[in-house]
Amino acid sequence: MAKKQNVITDPIRIGAAYIRVSTDGQMDLSPESQLDSILDYAKSHNIVIPKEYIFMESEGRSGKKAENRPQFQRMIATAKGKPKPFDCILVWKFSRFARNQDESTFYKGMLRKKLSIDVISISEPVLDGMYGRLIEMIIEWQDEFYSYNLAQDVTRGMKTKAENGGYQCRPPLGYRIPYHKATPEIVPEEAEIVRLIFDKYVNEKMSIYALTRYLNSLGLKTNRGNPFEKRSLEYILQNPSYAGRIRWNRTRNETKEVKDKSEWILS
Repeated sequence: MAKKQNVITDPIRIGAAYIRVSTDGQMDLSPESQLDSILDYAKSHNIVIPKEYIFMESEGRSGKKAENRPQFQRMIATAKGKPKPFDCILVWKFSRFARNQDESTFYKGMLRKKLSIDVISISEPVLDGMYGRLIEMIIEWQDEFYSYNLAQDVTRGMKTKAENGGYQCRPPLGYRIPYHKATPEIVPEEAEIVRLIFDKYVNEKMSIYALTRYLNSLGLKTNRGNPFEKRSLEYILQNPSYAGRIRWNRTRNETKEVKDKSEWILS
């Protein structure tokens, strides 16, 4: 009679899933598809992922800075709990965990060395040990390099379009874009508000503060549906769009900080 062989299986581990969709045009799976793939991987590797440990960013969340990803921050805070809540974090790709290698190194170092929580890419398996970590770093460097080059290409394309008079930003009060890539058109009821603003400011010499109070007393709103305030009036009064010009690259996307005028593109 043949002897029964002992089957060695991996011990059951508790895992977490982190899911984020790329915002830079890279080929990507949908959040639902990423989760399905992660759960399939977990099942085949004896990893249990409770629902409360599924951290999914809303679409459009950039991966460049961890501070801009609330679910990532919630996952890290949860990972620091005592006793240790989970043994590993599963991601579809390492680039979903972070696109900034400095931040990736920081958070992975903290998770692995201080909390004994591993970070696993289900589609980019690497070997254990230092050689595997080296391969992982190369993968992350390639992702960051790709993201940087793509951002530069997009910026160059947008700059060229702006210099050629192409419109590529939200139109100011009084205009709307009726469909994708269309030329802005006038919104009559909003245009009346713009004319009122310039008339009161230029012809009646009304101060911005007085004009703000006046517009709000009439119940008028900005194109975002908000009451008028000093900065929204200054934006309108200083906007070259009302003189038929295109302005681009005025503010930084991340902070909305106004750049030096030498960096603006006017056409």
